[in-house]
Amino acid sequence: MLKHFKVDVRRHQLVVDVEFYQMNLASVVEIARTSEPDAFVEDGVFLPSWSKFAANPVRAKGFFTNMLQAVMEGKGGDDSLNVDYQTGRKAKEGMKVAMMFLPGSTTNANLQEIKPIAEQALRGFRVVLVSGAEDISNATAEKSVKEEIEKAEKTGQHILILSAGMAQRSFSIPQITELYLAYDTGDNGATIQKMSRTLTPHKVGKVGRVVSLSFDPNRDDKFDAMLLTTAKNYKANKGYKDLKQALRDVLRTVDIFKCQQDGAVKIEIDNYLEDIIARKSIDRLIGKVASVHEWTHDMVSALANGNIDVFRAARKEAAARGKTRLNLVKKKSGANKTDASEKELKLAREMIVTISQNIDIIKFYGGNTIEEAFALMDADGTDIQDDVTRQFGVPYTMIKELVLTNFINRDLLDLKFA
Repeated sequence: MLKHFKVDVRRHQLVVDVEFYQMNLASVVEIARTSEPDAFVEDGVFLPSWSKFAANPVRAKGFFTNMLQAVMEGKGGDDSLNVDYQTGRKAKEGMKVAMMFLPGSTTNANLQEIKPIAEQALRGFRVVLVSGAEDISNATAEKSVKEEIEKAEKTGQHILILSAGMAQRSFSIPQITELYLAYDTGDNGATIQKMSRTLTPHKVGKVGRVVSLSFDPNRDDKFDAMLLTTAKNYKANKGYKDLKQALRDVLRTVDIFKCQQDGAVKIEIDNYLEDIIARKSIDRLIGKVASVHEWTHDMVSALANGNIDVFRAARKEAAARGKTRLNLVKKKSGANKTDASEKELKLAREMIVTISQNIDIIKFYGGNTIEEAFALMDADGTDIQDDVTRQFGVPYTMIKELVLTNFINRDLLDLKFA
């Protein structure tokens, strides 16, 4: 019980609810396929992505224009992209303040091309670019945007804030109620920070809506990573027996919708785990969270090349120096990182993802747990172990080492084994 303070009910009422929406851009992609056939072509294949748009926004101008008008203004006849229809937003709610995060690879020069495209597409919006190209810094972004909102209020305009990464932290604009994720993949922590831009308290009853603009919903794991990470924290802090139960409880507190022609449909808890396994979200997250950047160079190199003997030797050497997995050097940015090359780190993560993707092979050999499965394979001898090596493309002994010593996150891996 509080002894020196009273509960302020008004503060509780200002806590912002959040809703998540998966929006499939297939219809505007199809328009681009016929009207801009070269916009997303790679090696003769039409393969759209946000990174390609960011690299050449003028080339994909038609796509971006159609997308903005469909989402923000309900044009084009695809109600699954009409955000006001999907979220139930009413005109009486007044001025809309939305924010859109574009790929982090978007250059300042290309951001300056994207802004006028958005302005031409959305005549009722004041488009605000948060970028060094506008002589804005992280320190001045909030003040600058608030000034633009004041101007828009006087002219009766809505606001669309565009950023390629700036203002994802320490940026509190109470009026933001819609946050659009317009990038393919990204760092899990950074995505969560971006989502938080909708959560600054404003009026009682405010709802922050986070919309993932996806070219391929079957591979869109932006929400998955956030929910799985939250479930991991639940398990660690609240004593859950397994991650699956923690995830179920997290999902009970979160509203996730798929946008469809007849309106948004809430994703059922029981279907969610099946969905993320089907789109390999767990595998990708396992690769992302693996702390290979904290390993010694020899350990990373051994994993990248599938050499268990070298891996074990490097691990023992690091342990003998009292620096297990912490033979680190400082980058100029100040971030901790191994002295392994980016190529080796990428290969090491890919090796971990490969093991996760194929864990069903281990499960096939029996046992109720991963430990039991390995014990059965150990008892059956080298034939099965050699078979596993051939199917994985990774030595059996390395798979076992990485899994049983938790180099591969066991909480996440156990979700697939259950």
